[in-house]
Amino acid sequence: MREIVRVIRNLAESLWTNTLFFDREIACEPGQFMMVWLPRLGEKPFTLSYPNGITVKRAGRFTEALTSLGPGDTLGLRGPLGRGYPLLERPALVGGGVGIAELRLLALRSDSPTFILGGRTAEEILYFDEFQSLGPVKVATEDGSLGEKGLVTDLLPVDAGSYAVCGPERMMVACRSILPDDRTHYAIERYMKCAVGLCGQCTCSGQRVCVDGPIFPGKMLESMPDFGHRRRSKSGRWEKI
Repeated sequence: MREIVRVIRNLAESLWTNTLFFDREIACEPGQFMMVWLPRLGEKPFTLSYPNGITVKRAGRFTEALTSLGPGDTLGLRGPLGRGYPLLERPALVGGGVGIAELRLLALRSDSPTFILGGRTAEEILYFDEFQSLGPVKVATEDGSLGEKGLVTDLLPVDAGSYAVCGPERMMVACRSILPDDRTHYAIERYMKCAVGLCGQCTCSGQRVCVDGPIFPGKMLESMPDFGHRRRSKSGRWEKI
């Protein structure tokens, strides 16, 4: 059931990323998502970065409209939906680009987290100061503007009890070649329509990302050859990743 909420703050995190705060908190597990609705533009999935907020990177017509909302504007929310992260022991949280936003709630609910973050530039490293107050932070940026110059995989492996990985799929595939499948969870992103497991739009090797995920254990990816290779486009056609 969709609920209409009111925006109370629009915080610019970077030149292309904003966090929208709304007037109610959502009880959810870290990693679960909401379907966000805008009139005449439809719905898209976003993971909560705050109990009452989502962090959005501008990448098209929908996100341009969403990030332009201000206090008093309204939007629709449906959820929380999907499966979130389990309780992770002494986790290393590995994030790339806007995927870092998904890890914020998980970090706040984790014991002794370590952060491994990557992006093209320093501006893509979200919550850097906040994460430093929670645990050790290692950063890699492609232009060397923060941390080491290079990719997030250049910072791996690290010692941890468990791992959570969220970011571009190619990045996650590269991380999987380094991290132990039996102690790692991955956040898979696919184009969603119904978000309740009926339409099959978000399938990944037979797994419906909207209800069977979006968080998947690494061991499960052994039987999901679509991961890192193909996904359905908005039109429903298969495309390479």
